[in-house]
Amino acid sequence: MSKQNTKDITTSQLLSLIKKSNEFSEVTETYHDQEDEPLFCHFLYSAMQKHGKTATDVIMESGIERSYFYHILSGQKSPGRNMVLRISLCLSATLTETNQLLRLSRQGVLYPKVKRDAAIIFAIEKKYSMQQTNDLLIQEGELPLYKENRGGMKGHESVVG
Repeated sequence: MSKQNTKDITTSQLLSLIKKSNEFSEVTETYHDQEDEPLFCHFLYSAMQKHGKTATDVIMESGIERSYFYHILSGQKSPGRNMVLRISLCLSATLTETNQLLRLSRQGVLYPKVKRDAAIIFAIEKKYSMQQTNDLLIQEGELPLYKENRGGMKGHESVVG
């Protein structure tokens, strides 16, 4: 049987095949690529290129410490959820791109039934800046993406990561 791309089959169709199969190998050999999932740092780099942002742009707009961001970009560090969201907002990434960045960093994707996530989804869809998103979260009584000090945002001392 020839290998089929998982994009050619719906999730519910694939789930049905998994349930009906006698052997897992029947499904996995046909519908799952043996290629590794892309690395977070590679996807981030391509997203930066797509959105016309340099590392310096992201560092300046997100308030992430320079050396920490370069460790993320090189794959030496794995960012926390808030850090990924800050980066995503600075890139003006789409919801799909944001969730892919979250997935690749092993963080939970944005879930609309969670109020904080719903506010972030709203901000992404409305193309809010990182500051506007943080303000919205604070206004809604939710944990912000970063703490503010007298001079603006703190470096990578985000609230949750």
